[in-house]
Amino acid sequence: MSRQDVSSQQQTFSSWQQTSLITSTLIGVGVLTLPRTTSAILYEAGWMSPLFGSIVAFVSVWMIAKLSQHFPGMTFIEYSTIVWGAKKNSRMGKWLSLPWIILYLGFMYLSTAIVSRIFGEVVVTSVLLDTPLEVIIITMFLLAFILSLHDLEVVARINELLLPMILFPLLFIAFASFQKAEWNNLLPLFRASGSSLIKGAYEAIYSFSGYEIMLIFFAYTHENQSKVRAGFYGIAMGMFVYTLIVVAGIVVFGYEELQRVAWPTLELVKTTQVPGLILERLESAFLAVWVTAVFTTVANAYYAVVYGVRQLFNRGLGFQRVISAIMFIPLYYIALWPQNIVEMFRASSYLGIYSLILNLGIPALYLTMLFFRGVGRKQKERNADG
Repeated sequence: MSRQDVSSQQQTFSSWQQTSLITSTLIGVGVLTLPRTTSAILYEAGWMSPLFGSIVAFVSVWMIAKLSQHFPGMTFIEYSTIVWGAKKNSRMGKWLSLPWIILYLGFMYLSTAIVSRIFGEVVVTSVLLDTPLEVIIITMFLLAFILSLHDLEVVARINELLLPMILFPLLFIAFASFQKAEWNNLLPLFRASGSSLIKGAYEAIYSFSGYEIMLIFFAYTHENQSKVRAGFYGIAMGMFVYTLIVVAGIVVFGYEELQRVAWPTLELVKTTQVPGLILERLESAFLAVWVTAVFTTVANAYYAVVYGVRQLFNRGLGFQRVISAIMFIPLYYIALWPQNIVEMFRASSYLGIYSLILNLGIPALYLTMLFFRGVGRKQKERNADG
């Protein structure tokens, strides 16, 4: 192990920093699209979608935290070799774990590209109408690249600093929009069927994806037992924000009107007036907050990818900086692959399926392997003796 990796493993995240990493990664492009996508299936009950969708996220982050508790100080890349390895042939563990590692890193990489593309589409269609889409995407990638040049502690502190700047303005905007609320738009409460609830929950699942970065970052936590609690707090805050945004969209516009706008939350902000006319164009302030939210989503995911590749090759921070610059190039072309907004939403829908399989399947598979092989128990005993 290189000297840089040793220094990284000595870095520890507090419980609040863990929570900040999860919440700031969750809250991103879903803020603008979730009211439309959920109400298209559940109608007036669209606000139930984030509630049911968060159940999957709670279960998944619990499994991820439990996995990390079995291997303190080790990332998913590192303990995968142990889970799949054999005592007499350690090389077997590397080869058997490689497909799962590639699946994980591949999802994070594709998700970074699609989120950046959605961000670019919003900016060029609502604010910077004459700016090329490519410029917007490259700008976001450059910000993520700059963050990836630093070590883990910088990432934790940036998320800790930016989370209040994301959370409080979003809550303020949601509550301020209730001035024009028509609460009858939420009635009837239980018109949606059970199958519709399942479909609606699925629509929210991709908005909740992002917490899988903790397969990397949970390795550097200050307290091993705080991981489950931090994961639950992070998901709960994301669930509250998304539910509030969907409720605000439905009570102001109604579910039918929401289907006619591509970015319903942005339209919601345009109809909201701050008392005293402190801000006449509230959407400008909202977009500034939203850019910050998307940055944490993109940058955290990209950092998890390049850091995972760094550990896969057992290299130091210098290698991470080089690989970050190299991976920047294909990421740009992947982001531009969808030819229009319809293909972009279709790609994000496919990523939602990918996210569901990844976030539930891989942790469940690893925990099952640990149960039958007893690897985790032996590792815990070894750590306790140490």
